[in-house]
Amino acid sequence: MNRRDPQYNDVMLTAAARHPIRLTRPQAPPPFRMTDRHIAILQVVAHYRFVSADQITRCVGGSPRGVRSNLRNLFWHGYLDRPKHQHVYLGAFFDEGNHPLVYALARKGARLLAERGAPVDHRLDWTTKNKRATAQFLAHTIEVADAMLAFHFPALADGAPRLIDHAQLLPLMPQETRSLWDPFKLPVDITHHGKSFTLSVVPDRLFSLALADDTRLNFALELDRGTMDINAKRLIGKSSFRKKLILYFNAWQQKRHTEVWGFQSFRVLTITPSDTRLANMIKAQREVTRDSASGLFLYTTPDRLAAAGPFGPVWISSKADNITLLPSSTRQRK
Repeated sequence: MNRRDPQYNDVMLTAAARHPIRLTRPQAPPPFRMTDRHIAILQVVAHYRFVSADQITRCVGGSPRGVRSNLRNLFWHGYLDRPKHQHVYLGAFFDEGNHPLVYALARKGARLLAERGAPVDHRLDWTTKNKRATAQFLAHTIEVADAMLAFHFPALADGAPRLIDHAQLLPLMPQETRSLWDPFKLPVDITHHGKSFTLSVVPDRLFSLALADDTRLNFALELDRGTMDINAKRLIGKSSFRKKLILYFNAWQQKRHTEVWGFQSFRVLTITPSDTRLANMIKAQREVTRDSASGLFLYTTPDRLAAAGPFGPVWISSKADNITLLPSSTRQRK
């Protein structure tokens, strides 16, 4: 059945109705002993915010069955949540069998990690935050996690750059930024139709690749699911890829990335579903930047990433194809 079929939503919700029992904790779960493996699982979930059981297995290793057992115990005892709105996310895969559950850190898990020195704010109401996460937000966050895992594993190879991912960047940021509620938000001064105001852009993920000579390559990741309008002209009250381009371009011109994040330079990496959509994004970029700053924005697709990995010649700019993120000397050492 196609997602555009009029009966699709009814069938999806019927399928989703089978899942709520999987999202409910038993009143008296059997006891279990917390191990280093459980802690490793909690750390992965805290790092990615929302993450699927399959992604967790990829990170911690071992048998999928064993990891699912550990996840079940952590959920039953309140260390992890299974966000309630994933019942719709799960229902969307009614035609693909038993889709892996999605997990989030619960307050009890946050407290345990904080006690062990992890940079997790256990004072936040994690359970409420998890309950409010929509199915669309869950799906998007899981895809962002998948994109970052594409960087994580190649970065473990000998001679590869070290990945410094999102929250791991906080100690490297200016003190004033570290004290902000959202240190990843980049405010930008905009003049539009004769009016001046401040807007902000928040990357889906912020990360750096640290090279052997201690220099860092800095990136803002945008994970495009193919649903956002590319060319909408409105800047207030409307999301579009064009708006993101305008904000990133102006932030780069104003050097806000240095002021807020402490980056001397950065690039915006966009992963988008198709080459056609990629070409339309580049067309919008050329209009916004007046065909300048070609190196600021790079694009690729999931198929390109799967073929050669994020360090391969899979990136495209408005001026060139087959671009790599790493300096040639680094690629040769690898």
